[in-house]
Amino acid sequence: MDSKKLKQVVNQLKKQFKDFEVEKLIAHSNDESQTRDNLIHPFLNILNYQKIEDYTHEFVADLKDKRGKKVDIAITIGKKNPIILIECKRANQKLNDNHFRQLRDYCTDTPSAKIGVLTNGIEYKFYTKQSNSLLYDTPFFVFNLLDYDSSDLDLLAMLYKQALEINEIIEEAEEIYFIEKFDDAFYETLANPSEDFVKIVFKNMGGKRTSDRINTQIKELINSISLKNALDKILKKEASESNTGVFTTDEELKSFNVIKTILAMSSKFKNSELDRIVFRDLKNSFTILVDDNQNKNICSLILKENSKSLIINKMKYPLDDVSIASITKYKKEILESALENLS
Repeated sequence: MDSKKLKQVVNQLKKQFKDFEVEKLIAHSNDESQTRDNLIHPFLNILNYQKIEDYTHEFVADLKDKRGKKVDIAITIGKKNPIILIECKRANQKLNDNHFRQLRDYCTDTPSAKIGVLTNGIEYKFYTKQSNSLLYDTPFFVFNLLDYDSSDLDLLAMLYKQALEINEIIEEAEEIYFIEKFDDAFYETLANPSEDFVKIVFKNMGGKRTSDRINTQIKELINSISLKNALDKILKKEASESNTGVFTTDEELKSFNVIKTILAMSSKFKNSELDRIVFRDLKNSFTILVDDNQNKNICSLILKENSKSLIINKMKYPLDDVSIASITKYKKEILESALENLS
């Protein structure tokens, strides 16, 4: 979706959600049927989906061990087979693993369904499929009627009927899933070093000929103590190179790596352009710049113990924490700022 159309859709969604009397409707949604009528149907209407024409109730999904099992809502947009399946629960019922497994089974046995949604009418969890046709275990996007911001509306706009491009949504979801895997993958690499990783360490030690005994010794040396020592050296090196005497914190390093990964995942940036992106850590600010030029500020971060925020073009965005999920919410703003400063 081009930026002009996205802005139009977001503005429309913002206006309609503002007029949506959510809390009043929640109070009158005591069972699943009421929740569908009072919350879920209006939510779909805001996204411009019309009952019968675009979605149906009680779609039959023949699971392997249960014939005639019915899915709560199937979005077909006039086609024979659904592209989105929605599993509904009553308002204020906490969505749990059993609910997810139910949605997962429906989606697995409905090949045409590319997106699964689990909702209690207030919280909407969006999932896509992995290569094995199973849903990812975690949602790529969560929209909460009682707690959303502009970045949430940007993502939700992709599901607006007239803007719906399933392949684009899947591509966006894959990027989010990929980035979220980094922490676990990095941990796994260090906690269970592979032979290739050990060979790199051995080579950097100046070793010439390796052996099983040497490899075992190196693996035993890769532990929390050696990793902390390495981190301390990295922090000192960065502080020395910055000529400020400021020590870059773990949170600051993580935020820089997440933001640079977001840019690297976009096809709009060349490797040579990514090399131009650096951070500058001063006593009162942590900024991400192009060409180490303070006039080419992609964004800044304020990471206090009780308050964290991201600043882009003088706009301040709150961060729940320094996590991939929290920073990725502002992916669109980060990409736009980077493109502007790289040009």
